[in-house]
Amino acid sequence: MAAPIKYTAVGLFLAIIADLSGLVHLDDEFEGSRTLTLEHSFTIDGNAIFSKRGTVVIRSLKGNKAHFTPASDFTREDINLLKKASSQKGLYQLRVPVKEGSQQYVSTFIPACALYESSLNDQLTINFDQSGEVLGLSVVTTPGICVGLNVPASNFSDWKTTVEVMQTVSGPVPDTQTYIDKMNRDKVEKEKGGQNDNRSFFGKYV
Repeated sequence: MAAPIKYTAVGLFLAIIADLSGLVHLDDEFEGSRTLTLEHSFTIDGNAIFSKRGTVVIRSLKGNKAHFTPASDFTREDINLLKKASSQKGLYQLRVPVKEGSQQYVSTFIPACALYESSLNDQLTINFDQSGEVLGLSVVTTPGICVGLNVPASNFSDWKTTVEVMQTVSGPVPDTQTYIDKMNRDKVEKEKGGQNDNRSFFGKYV
């Protein structure tokens, strides 16, 4: 009768280990989940008025799991603003807070014509530091150049946005103490190796 009980205990132990492994994987996969508000501005003559474009939800920095959710559809007014900024060589600006709820922002910009001619096809890259605060924001469009295209309004029905997230990794710290210790050892060994003999030839050999 003891054998079945032993088998059951081992099986239960293995099941618990498997569950814990799944939890560790889950925590690692979705570590640092957060949401950032993305704001944009169609800037003409240096006059930037920001409004909410949507939110970026980061599920995992290590796994580069993030996606963009627009705040609303791209309206006729938005199309007109983008087209006007494009025709007047204005800028399209983006910004996100360094962390949600902060009044400090990280921003970037591209020519408005690049977003216009790409039909809202852009890629965002957000860089984070080790503490999870935003270090940098960049945006590129496809295509990334302006050739003077006249894009039909039907192309602006929705955003075609992808998001990449990156976290800085601390580089190796120079081991200065080891280097200093080595220099000291070399100095001592050199001194032990003998003092310079400044005697003349006759003093040495006669």
